Amino acid sequence: MAEELTGVLNCDKPVGWTSFDVIRKLRRALGMKKMGHTGSLDPIATGVLVICLGRATRLVELLMATEKGYHAWILFGTATDTYDTEGKVTAEAEPPSDLRAAVEAILPQFRGEIMQSPPPYSAAKVGGERLYKLARQGRPVHAPPRKVNVFSFELLSVEGAKVEFLISCSKGTYVRALANDMGRLIGCGAHLASLVRSRNGVFTVEEALKVDRPLEELREAALEKLVQPEHSLTYLGKCRISGEDYTRYLHGIAVTLGERHPVGTLLRVYGPKGFVGVGQVEPGPGGAVVQPKTTLVTLDS
Repeated sequence: MAEELTGVLNCDKPVGWTSFDVIRKLRRALGMKKMGHTGSLDPIATGVLVICLGRATRLVELLMATEKGYHAWILFGTATDTYDTEGKVTAEAEPPSDLRAAVEAILPQFRGEIMQSPPPYSAAKVGGERLYKLARQGRPVHAPPRKVNVFSFELLSVEGAKVEFLISCSKGTYVRALANDMGRLIGCGAHLASLVRSRNGVFTVEEALKVDRPLEELREAALEKLVQPEHSLTYLGKCRISGEDYTRYLHGIAVTLGERHPVGTLLRVYGPKGFVGVGQVEPGPGGAVVQPKTTLVTLDS
């Protein structure tokens, strides 16, 4: 029965745990294997880790692309090879006497669309190999920069050499790379001291499931917190299909839309029995159509 569970869990990853540690614990608690997360967190980080269960794992890629929010503390004056507290110190220098002013002066360079190189100790790939594997072999590689989007980057407080920030950004943004780049620009070095993912799409840390609890207690709490797949996609518009269109859609055929939506828009698609999956609006011969993108049901279900 547990294998039939389908839904999405908003989990609060404890410090020191890997993202897979959370999945491993949930697998034991729920007695099922089919699950995947929508964007890993480093061991030093805590906060929102969204886990998809059962057929909802088909939504992993979509949920991975949602906007993420972070509460970050960056320590200026010390750079490390991992860009966080887990690495070896590579450089040290005295931060500016007016650190707030120095940080505020460079913050505009880190807002909007920016080019960012992934940290050498990260899961990003170069030439088909993970960067962290190359780094551990003593063959660190400078990854080519990628375009990411930092929607907001707000300085909250300064305490000595430690600066507190609120950040909202796109998929693929490394907050520890932001820390390293800021330290390099100011000239004193910096690394990520601690990090909380406060939000991932519609999920917030305040509502997240605590996973560091006994298995039976975790099972009960997880079943209570499990949300239906469509509730993780409430930021998308929706459309309904029925009759022959429903049959054609479940066979992978685009169907004509009864309402107007811009081409390229993703929509939650509903059929006679409820949520079907996600479709994408495309141009068709007689007007806009919705093309199946991720389907969670079959004609037999």
